Amino acid sequence: MQRNLTRAFFVGAAFVLSTGANAPAETMATPVIVAQTTPAPTPKATPTPEPITYSGFIRSYYFTRLNNPQYTTKNPLNQATWNSAVSLHAQYNFAASWSIGGTYLYADPLNGTCNTPASHLAGPPCVKKNTGSLLQGTNPDDTLPGFRLSTLYEAYLQYKDPSFYAKIGDQVLTLPWAPSSDTRLKPAAYQGGDLTYAFDKNWSVEAAYMDKWESRVDSNFLNSTLLTATNVADSPGAGSNLHIAPFSAITTPGFYYGGLSYAKGPIVSTLSDYAYVNIANALWFIGAYNFPGANKPVVAVQIGNETNTGSSVIGKINSQVFGVQGAISPWSNVTFSVGYDYEPMKSDTITLPAGVTCPTTTIGGTAVLPYFLPSGGTPQCHNNTNGTTTVYYGGWASPYTDGYATDTLFTTSISQGMADRRSPGQSVKVAATAYAYQKRIRFIASRAYWEYGNATGGVAPTQETDIDGTFFFNRVGKGPYKGLSFRYRYAERTQNFFTTNPDFKYNRAQLEYDF
Repeated sequence: MQRNLTRAFFVGAAFVLSTGANAPAETMATPVIVAQTTPAPTPKATPTPEPITYSGFIRSYYFTRLNNPQYTTKNPLNQATWNSAVSLHAQYNFAASWSIGGTYLYADPLNGTCNTPASHLAGPPCVKKNTGSLLQGTNPDDTLPGFRLSTLYEAYLQYKDPSFYAKIGDQVLTLPWAPSSDTRLKPAAYQGGDLTYAFDKNWSVEAAYMDKWESRVDSNFLNSTLLTATNVADSPGAGSNLHIAPFSAITTPGFYYGGLSYAKGPIVSTLSDYAYVNIANALWFIGAYNFPGANKPVVAVQIGNETNTGSSVIGKINSQVFGVQGAISPWSNVTFSVGYDYEPMKSDTITLPAGVTCPTTTIGGTAVLPYFLPSGGTPQCHNNTNGTTTVYYGGWASPYTDGYATDTLFTTSISQGMADRRSPGQSVKVAATAYAYQKRIRFIASRAYWEYGNATGGVAPTQETDIDGTFFFNRVGKGPYKGLSFRYRYAERTQNFFTTNPDFKYNRAQLEYDF
């Protein structure tokens, strides 16, 4: 009786309160073969938990970005930032199934008066102006970020028994399209309620509502997203056809999530729905089959459909995703994979109002081209000889990963993916992962190709080569690694868009101690 009342309480409270949560990894089917992100560590559940558990990390990063060519005022300055953070997590288990917990993070780049977001927004001397000089210097890389962070990004109440899990409060999620994006100093966090119920060993269902979120470079929770804000330092921001004042946002009340997962033997799958309020509704399926055999072959598929909904604050969205990925392990320490994604292009032929051009003109603060437009690769529109304009769209809108390169598409790489370009097209990625020295060395190499564009504007291919190496100073064992590690990542990208040929080179050096 008490357990039933407890479950009833959470079912009601999780959707009345507007605070964040996520189901533990062991209750969620995640069939992606090659993980795109590294979720934040969580305390390991035990049948009889200790009264107090704690964990954390000390993480130091050095980032450099090389943006070429550097010879015109249209291109950004190169960037470099060093920043370090300490994160402390604690959880108090005050009953057999109940607990409260929180995580605090502090980061400081030790840049004197250039230590705050406001100082970077103000410009010189913290941020240089682009004058077109051949010797332009560098700016901070605020995707790390290059300023101070101080945030209690997790603070939650949790209930967990063998079949039911619920969490209310601020915390990290690991959903495919609402992930932790933990590739910098801190993960993104969400504020809401999350419930998971396991019917049996094979079937489980999850429901959530998140009304706010905190980005990787914020110290506060916001009522906006990466697609509706211009005040998030590590995001490209809203499309150029939307009229959003600098350093502001369109308020949106978060998203609803529902998912049904199945796992039995070689099959793992999840069917889910993301309702981004007043932005889009996204239906997403991902599944994997593990074939028997010495090479451990695995095949995974992903299928998605997304359309605008409600007041459609970022414009018309009509996008489909079809993806397939395969992997084999010819040796116990080596895995090869290849993935493919396809998003068909859409177009509408319309007549623009008098005096309006495509795509950036606004009248009276209102977007005159209400479409979710590509931000690179595919042309946004074409003016026809009969006076009409053909608008091109079809890219996948990702409110919580846009510009992060942390989404679940099989071809997303270190610096970019199709969702980050907001563009339809097709892509392929080949990768290899190898372990050595008793798994204390991990090496990942990949090559990705994206093809955007059309016959009207021309084809705009993009290529990226990534190298990712990690050395664990202690041997890796079961469960979350605890100890000292050094990781170095290099990404080299060339993206062609009409007559330009910009190169992008990214270096990330990370020293981390986990405890």
